[in-house]
Amino acid sequence: INYTVGQYASFATRLAHEPPFANEQTNQEADAAGTPTSACERTVPATCLTLASGFAAANTIGNYALDPHYQLPYVEAWNLDVQKRLPWAIVLNVGYNGSKGNHLDITSAPRATPSSPGTNPGNVIFTYDQAAAFSKFTAGTVRVNKGLTHGVSLGANYQYSHLIDNAGSEGGTAGVSVQNWQNLNGEEGNGSLDVRHQVSGTYDYELPFGKDKLLLTTGTAAHILEGLSVSGSFTFATGLPLTPSYSAAVLSVACGTAGTFRPNLTGVSINQGSRSIRQWFNPAAFAEPAATAASAQYPCGVFGNAPRNPITGPGKVQNNMSLSKTASLGDTRSLEVRATINNVFNTVQYAGVDTNVASPTFGQVTSLAATRSFQFTARFRF
Repeated sequence: INYTVGQYASFATRLAHEPPFANEQTNQEADAAGTPTSACERTVPATCLTLASGFAAANTIGNYALDPHYQLPYVEAWNLDVQKRLPWAIVLNVGYNGSKGNHLDITSAPRATPSSPGTNPGNVIFTYDQAAAFSKFTAGTVRVNKGLTHGVSLGANYQYSHLIDNAGSEGGTAGVSVQNWQNLNGEEGNGSLDVRHQVSGTYDYELPFGKDKLLLTTGTAAHILEGLSVSGSFTFATGLPLTPSYSAAVLSVACGTAGTFRPNLTGVSINQGSRSIRQWFNPAAFAEPAATAASAQYPCGVFGNAPRNPITGPGKVQNNMSLSKTASLGDTRSLEVRATINNVFNTVQYAGVDTNVASPTFGQVTSLAATRSFQFTARFRF
């Protein structure tokens, strides 16, 4: 509740400083030479500010509007978790999580359309914010954790989830507007944070060398190998969804949609011959809407029928590993040396994908994620 109240407060604060609610100007008293003075009224009365001449410039037109019936957003959440202890210090959890967001923020940019030619006759660029969006999230999880025994601990988590919404972003507006201000429900689609499958986990193995261990309990080798451990983490996940667009930057700004005009579906499968660097998805599945008389007269009122986020972006395969050694130096003193490798197998990770229908690289992978990297640290504790 504190979050939603704060969110509404930011809207109210912003409105308080917008014309026609307020006209804020900074004016300074000055003498005939332009030098500010506190004795302005005695020396040069003609340059002093008065209530009648307090604003030197005319009022400006605002660029932000809030639904007069705006309601505070709220989220309902529920979960169920069943835990079972298994042999060998293994704990199994099976759970379900769900949530539903209500009265979430959604922004639009009302413009004249064939069905509403009288809207915004001056074509003023402004954002209209409404509490009319929703979100629905469901997730099933399976977690397996093995406690530390014989120097080994393991943990793994699998989650299948699905997020559906028609909000421009999670927890705010972020300058994203719907493509058709008269059809807010037409924005319903996969949420921008929808990751359908994800497997993650951690592991830690303390090597059995040194005093009170299984192997090499004495001697020089024991001192060298004592305190060695190998640990790491892994993540395998499907990618975030992507939305195709077709509008040029100039038209996008003029229509106030921030690049959210979507193309038409052609009926061809999106995934046909896909998942390569040259063709992550099938570009033939989308086409820019054909020019019509309406698009010439109302360029902000012609919309494609492709939904939001129909394309699954590149997934994630991440393996990180650390090798550390801790040496006791007596009393409370110890020295730890750690080498960490991110993306230890140097797996190629695709990142950006071109989703602009008008681009010559439409459907192609345009960038890669970070490659393997090393980090070395040393800590002296006393």
